[in-house]
Amino acid sequence: MKRIAMMNEDAVSPVIGVMLMIVVTIIIAAVVSGFAGGMTSSESKVPNAAFTVHPNLKGNGTIAFHHTGGDELMLDEILVQLEYNSTSIILSNLDNMTGGDSDLTYLSEMGGDADGFIRGGDRLVLTCDTNANKVFVFEPQDAATNFTIPYYGHIKYMILDKESAKAIQTGEFVLR
Repeated sequence: MKRIAMMNEDAVSPVIGVMLMIVVTIIIAAVVSGFAGGMTSSESKVPNAAFTVHPNLKGNGTIAFHHTGGDELMLDEILVQLEYNSTSIILSNLDNMTGGDSDLTYLSEMGGDADGFIRGGDRLVLTCDTNANKVFVFEPQDAATNFTIPYYGHIKYMILDKESAKAIQTGEFVLR
């Protein structure tokens, strides 16, 4: 009687097949985890910067925000919100003052090279329309009412990123 030997001719061994299945499972889990964890989020990041506040009651009536460190900020992308006695105003360098020269804007840059970027050492300056009778008055051309801050008033401020509409810095100061 003749014996016929059977040969196992599998193309891939079972061990390698199991390993391939594990690798595919891990890759799928990583992709799902990335989407669930916000890896593909399109939300913009808020710049990180620190400022000190210096109101100047003498002369032109300015509030200087001195950039002491952190990210470089673009002047066109910054808003400043002031709040006093439950009223508030948001100003940018695109808001024109009502005063004599309509080309003047509320926000400007001082220091460094005045190139439209606020870096460490530069000052972001907020100028009021009127500084008389012990009050700062802001009268934007498009605003329905004025915003007035008296001397010794406790003012809350917020420096906002225009793109994300989130606060870069918040704080309080006394106008004195």
